[in-house]
Amino acid sequence: MIRYLHRRQIDDERWNRVIAASRFETAYAQTWYLDACAENWGALILADYECVMPVAFRKKLGIKYIYQPRFCQQLGVYSEKHVDYEISRMFLLALGKIFGLGDYAFNEGNQIKAEHGFKISDNTNYTLQLTSSYEELKSGYTSNCRRNVRKAHHSGLEFSDDISIRELVLLKKQHDQKKYNHEHYRLLTDMFSRMKEAGHVRAYAAKLGAQYCAGAIFAYSNKRVHYLLSVSNEAGKDKSGMFQVIDKVIQLNAGKSMCLDFEGSNIASIARFFKGFGAQPHLYQRISVDNAAGKFIQKVRNVKSD
Repeated sequence: MIRYLHRRQIDDERWNRVIAASRFETAYAQTWYLDACAENWGALILADYECVMPVAFRKKLGIKYIYQPRFCQQLGVYSEKHVDYEISRMFLLALGKIFGLGDYAFNEGNQIKAEHGFKISDNTNYTLQLTSSYEELKSGYTSNCRRNVRKAHHSGLEFSDDISIRELVLLKKQHDQKKYNHEHYRLLTDMFSRMKEAGHVRAYAAKLGAQYCAGAIFAYSNKRVHYLLSVSNEAGKDKSGMFQVIDKVIQLNAGKSMCLDFEGSNIASIARFFKGFGAQPHLYQRISVDNAAGKFIQKVRNVKSD
């Protein structure tokens, strides 16, 4: 039997143990991560924590709707055992009974097929297994990637692990292609700073003299290093600073039973960048729910905007 639990009802220790033991474990589903990035969240749980499924939600016109929090690419069903199609379907249908509107991304270990009331889209994530030595991993880089790593080294860039979250987010704000308000960047600073203080997030950068010119934030879980946020200024782009940062992260974690999770992408140019490091594609699915309750909300929204 699947039951719904509010955040306050969840046993953190038991929950995180299930996530950590799952074959498709991610940082996204750990309580410390969801507490930092989701406005509200609860969970669908099968039996006695046999399978768990985190659900982030908001409220609109008194009706809850699901959404995928920022920097939270995949959620879905997690278990210490294999999650087959029937289990995934059970959770999908249970989700639809509770929430009438929204979007939700299942993890790559879940198999979802078309169901009435749901729309499904396929998405691609890229990961690199880090179990091999650094020399072996580097031999899997494309020639273009190796050339850019050498370029960064010969350009006088230095790798730095002492950049603060505040400094990196400020660099992002100054050079973000999309412009957001001040509150957006303040929330990012607070969220990643809390994760870093808890020991789950690290920030790395490429430095030219005394100036940071490229950097990225990574979240660490038991089995994955998640590439969450990155930025390069003009000097960083010109001198291939991000190639240096990722190459160094691979070097630092080579030989470990982990993978580098690049978080996407469906965009060809970004996917090509990830594949340059030897990352392999993996399918995950995203669903949208639009039942009668959802249509009612949309109708009210349309009336308000007329």
